[in-house]
Amino acid sequence: MDKEKYEQDIHSKDDVETAAEISPAENSYQRSAKTEGNQTTGSGKMFGYIALILSIASFFIAPILVGAAGIVFGVLAKRKGANALGNIALIVSIIAIVLSLFTAPYV
Repeated sequence: MDKEKYEQDIHSKDDVETAAEISPAENSYQRSAKTEGNQTTGSGKMFGYIALILSIASFFIAPILVGAAGIVFGVLAKRKGANALGNIALIVSIIAIVLSLFTAPYV
């Protein structure tokens, strides 16, 4: 009788092991490409709003210096996931710098 019980244990262990090998393993460390691009952190939004404020302020105060800071914060915002805020801040900063370079000789 012990021999039958031993054989049953061996077969059940094989079944469990086989089931574990066949079943798909969930890897929680991998992220899909779709979800990675859509994630915006709180710090990304913060960098985006700071970049936008600096970009708008660059029209009125030291356009090259403040505009460059707006570009830096815009790039940081894009890296943190706030793509829309980062892009808007980059475009506004570049426009402010270019306009200041063209209008500086006339002021």
